[in-house]
Amino acid sequence: MSADNGNVVSESEKINLEFYNICYSVCSRKRSGKVDILKGLSGKFTSGRLCAILGPSGAGKSSLLNIISGFKTTFDDGEILINGRVFGVNEFRKKSCYILQEFALHGKLTTLETLKIAADLKLPAMCTKKEKMRIVFNVLNILGLDKNSDTRVDDLSGGECKRLSIGVELLTNPPVMFLDEPTSGLDSISAVQVVSHLKDLARAGRTIVCVIHQPSSRLLEFFDDLYVISNGQCIYSGPMEEMVGKFQEAGYQCPQYYNRADFALEVATGERSGKLNNLIQKSIQRITVNSQEDDQESSERSKMLPNLQRTINYNDEKYTISQWKQFYILLKRSFVCISREIIVTQLKILTHLFVGLLIGGIFYNIGNDGAKVSANISLLFFIIMFIYFGNSIPYVLLYPLESRIFYREYLNNWYGFLPYFYSKILAEIPCLMISTFATLIPVYYITNQPMELERFFLLANIYILTSFVALFSGLTIGTQFSTQLAIFMMPAFGLPLIVFCGYFIHYSELPTLLQPLTFVTYFRYIFEGSFQAIYGFDRKNLDCHQVFCYFRSVSKVLELMDMKENTYLVDILGIILWILLFKLLFFLALRGKIKKFTL
Repeated sequence: MSADNGNVVSESEKINLEFYNICYSVCSRKRSGKVDILKGLSGKFTSGRLCAILGPSGAGKSSLLNIISGFKTTFDDGEILINGRVFGVNEFRKKSCYILQEFALHGKLTTLETLKIAADLKLPAMCTKKEKMRIVFNVLNILGLDKNSDTRVDDLSGGECKRLSIGVELLTNPPVMFLDEPTSGLDSISAVQVVSHLKDLARAGRTIVCVIHQPSSRLLEFFDDLYVISNGQCIYSGPMEEMVGKFQEAGYQCPQYYNRADFALEVATGERSGKLNNLIQKSIQRITVNSQEDDQESSERSKMLPNLQRTINYNDEKYTISQWKQFYILLKRSFVCISREIIVTQLKILTHLFVGLLIGGIFYNIGNDGAKVSANISLLFFIIMFIYFGNSIPYVLLYPLESRIFYREYLNNWYGFLPYFYSKILAEIPCLMISTFATLIPVYYITNQPMELERFFLLANIYILTSFVALFSGLTIGTQFSTQLAIFMMPAFGLPLIVFCGYFIHYSELPTLLQPLTFVTYFRYIFEGSFQAIYGFDRKNLDCHQVFCYFRSVSKVLELMDMKENTYLVDILGIILWILLFKLLFFLALRGKIKKFTL
């Protein structure tokens, strides 16, 4: 593919990025005080050229990219200029995109669906459906993904996923693209394909900056400029072909036919002898002197993509479509992904149905038997545990991946926070309702609970609210912790609270100091509410098929469990308060993660 076939950035849209004396430090846990990550970095990235940021691990490559891209909004010192002027972060973010190293995508969507949804979110509302599809198919052709348009993302190769991650951001024709290790995890052929596409996009007038980890000689040939960092300081910034000569002037000899990237890394890590300070000083002088723009390559305007970037880049609004439209698109995407997710949907519903039938068979016909009250109470407790942990654990396992998709899309200004927050919640409700009733209906009728429609819905109401507690607690823990830690935290948080629900030990039997804890655990309200639904509201005496049934009288059952009559509404209120609390915690956890990315 040549630049003539790609979408070209006009002269007025081209962006040259300059930065001076960027300093950045972080607090260290091992050492007292702060550790300097970036020590006065300066440089310039020009349009039409593909630049690689190279350096050993821990040199500060990703930190520099995060700062100049606007992902990190706080740093100690320095100045960033766009075409010689200081631009605000929001304004610059409209004209750029940042493709992270771990670019998470919805695996259940096809390549075409991924691009269509991205187009709906990123392109202006004035753009017709026909125009959007034309842009989508042009991007597919540009990146060589037209043959994989109907392939699900889970089935794409690593190189194809990388190209798709570039494609979703290319829809708006951004003049500046930042990529953090775009070749990481790819084989040599896939890496060359990805970088060659980036080279073509740079030829079309874009400013493309990549953090590269140990590129091969063949891969290095694609880059026009190189920016080498050593321990937070720049040791070289300039054209690729001049690097060996500049290093030679400082006493570093590159062997013939040696990989220049390996040579630069060896110099940066101190494995080769020479005058490193000389390189640092020359780099500073070169950046100061060389302030002219490099416009060596010019290209014709694109024939494949319409000129939409001016509308997108200079719109005063942060987003190109309304938040209601964002909510609708995100909700539709969530429904598609959930319907295709085996663990979260099909398997989950089938498991709930299977458990409902199995438990119904085990506790067959005990619901109205005065001699089997203790077994019926155990049934109620087991169903609560199953609904809670059966619904919360899948979110703990799967949401960390989805949250990474949200962080990337939100920080690239795809949509607002609230449209995502509420679309995520609303999309989960149907599956929660279906799975809850898949368990409740067979259990309720096979175990012969009171055949009163009112009691069925009273119990269903408790279990549905339980599933919402599970939803928000699972999302909160899945957002706040890594998958491995979240799997531990979920039972570690929930199991101690179960002790105070009233099943294992009655409320009056607890030590006086611990009795108030029963009022702050949601398991008490859930268990007590389900108990009231079955045995409360003046239920008639139970059947007795033996000579004597002590618990035939429902009042004695309530007395046994140390529960008062008619506390159902209080229990409902207690559960709702916990749902609202977990919802707030989920909201704050998401906000906190976003803040962590930007600070």
